[in-house]
Amino acid sequence: MNTTGPFVVVDATFGVWLWVFMGYAYVLFLLGAFLFLVQIVTCSRPRYRRQTSILLFGTTVPWIASALALFGLNPFPGLDLTLVALTMTNLIVAFNILYFRLGDVIPLAREVIIESMSDGVIVLDMKNCIVDLNPSARQLMGSNTEFIGKPVGEVWPEWFSVMGLGDITEGKEIVLDEGQRICDVSISPLIDWRDRIVSKVVVLRDVTDRKRSEKIKQSLKEKEILLQEIHHRVKNNIQVICSLLNLQSRHIKDKKYAEMLKESQDRIKSMGLIHEKLYKSESLAQIDFSEYIKDLAQSLFRSYGASASNIALKIEGNVCLGIDTAIPCGLLINELVSNSLKHAFPDRKGEITIAFRSDNRCIELIVSDNGVGIPDDIDFRTTESLGLHLVTILAEDQLGGEITLNRSAGTAFHITFEVK
Repeated sequence: MNTTGPFVVVDATFGVWLWVFMGYAYVLFLLGAFLFLVQIVTCSRPRYRRQTSILLFGTTVPWIASALALFGLNPFPGLDLTLVALTMTNLIVAFNILYFRLGDVIPLAREVIIESMSDGVIVLDMKNCIVDLNPSARQLMGSNTEFIGKPVGEVWPEWFSVMGLGDITEGKEIVLDEGQRICDVSISPLIDWRDRIVSKVVVLRDVTDRKRSEKIKQSLKEKEILLQEIHHRVKNNIQVICSLLNLQSRHIKDKKYAEMLKESQDRIKSMGLIHEKLYKSESLAQIDFSEYIKDLAQSLFRSYGASASNIALKIEGNVCLGIDTAIPCGLLINELVSNSLKHAFPDRKGEITIAFRSDNRCIELIVSDNGVGIPDDIDFRTTESLGLHLVTILAEDQLGGEITLNRSAGTAFHITFEVK
């Protein structure tokens, strides 16, 4: 016992095994400290690094105090520094638990969410110095340098364009990288428990792809309107041509030439009707052909003075065709239905059938009637009839298909072609 000082101190004599034990304990401490250091260096989460640093400091204090006492270097001989150091360690660990809320998963979950967000998040203090930011913000700012603690305007020149927008509570757009990227920016204040603004959070959302998509949609909409206007004007011009032909036919006394003008007028109407359908259609790429056939047949019935009660029209199947295929098909139907109305029914009674059959990209068009039929000695390919000659040209040259004639029950033209 040593009573020379203000405190009664026990003089301890250290044996060999104490030194062996202390050496073993210090090796374990150094190994643990090394693992802490590795965690501090390699961990990407700032919160985890701060937690680990504080724990490393708290565990180091009592070991330093123990070493000073062990080697006789205690600056206060009458005071056991190890007990004081353990008290400090307890306080440090308690601070770590309370400040970082180690038992609460919410801060960690919030940090994981912010770190993995595709939106850039920057936390600034009241002097506009960067307090924290996530990887997305680093990527948007276009630099791998250390930003923490630096003025945001110094490391990110585009910040001055953000400041030029004034107070932002809702998203406003800024252009970055000379127009290559567009970001939606919003700034929200951080308020403490005394209702004081202590910081602000800047959220940057890259909306470049969305803006490009909107621009493409707008461009497509404008082109769609333009195409509709083109179809509308083509339809009007065709109507003017039909009206001129109609006026001209009134001054022609020869029935043969008047009939030729009427046939030409019907052909032009069939093309104009397609442009009218496309103008009114929701899709400018394709036309609902069954509706087109009904309107075309009604126009032909009126043109030839045929009654729907005497000559029935039957439409089977339906296809949607693009304009390049629809116009030749429309002209084909116009010629064949006109031919049936003119020649197939001497008693003005019968049935005309228009049928479509599709198999993948292959389409078969059948136009038939149950009238008197085409005589066997007439070859529709070599006849002098302009209508049947046009049918062959349209089927084989325009559509690139094949055409056959079945005379077994009236007249039935079979046209097969592939949709391009």
